[in-house]
Amino acid sequence: MSLQKHTPSFAGQPTPRILSALQSFSQQHPSFAEGFAWLSASECTWSLAGQTPEFTRRMLPFAQANAQGALYGLWQQEPQQLEGAPIVAFGGDGPPQVIAADLKALLQLLSLDVEPFIDEDGVLYCKDEENYEPSPHIRAFRKWLRTHFQLSPISTNFEAEQLVETAQKTYGRSFSLWLQPFLTPHTSLYN
Repeated sequence: MSLQKHTPSFAGQPTPRILSALQSFSQQHPSFAEGFAWLSASECTWSLAGQTPEFTRRMLPFAQANAQGALYGLWQQEPQQLEGAPIVAFGGDGPPQVIAADLKALLQLLSLDVEPFIDEDGVLYCKDEENYEPSPHIRAFRKWLRTHFQLSPISTNFEAEQLVETAQKTYGRSFSLWLQPFLTPHTSLYN
């Protein structure tokens, strides 16, 4: 997918610096992480029953998360700027999930080079070393991550689990409470 066709729109706000940098990188290295693909303008919508202008103003999709159609989006909390917004995954076989505390944590998750598996039990980034085929530009992405953001790429399933767990401990409950009015039927994401 060409990034020149679409730059995500974030409710009239500028694209977060980290996403702009990632877009620039991916123009030169389009296949850098398994499952990640920028959304086209027509794909940048949520299809959740009960969505309202409040929902669409604060949930801002920007990329495909996996081949099963899950999407990554920024959850804008008031008055937080988008740069530090938590990342949510919608779709798959489970409820919407907070998966990264911010864009830097998402970049680290992408460095594992696996698609997230999302079901009712949660989110799992799990590399099967025996069947792992690296994305064509994953090495360049990992180097870029260290050079541009001084972030260490992750290499183990445990590290991915820790990033997701930190995000869910920090934002899971508040996200669930915020999301509750938009869900049909009204069920809790977190007990």
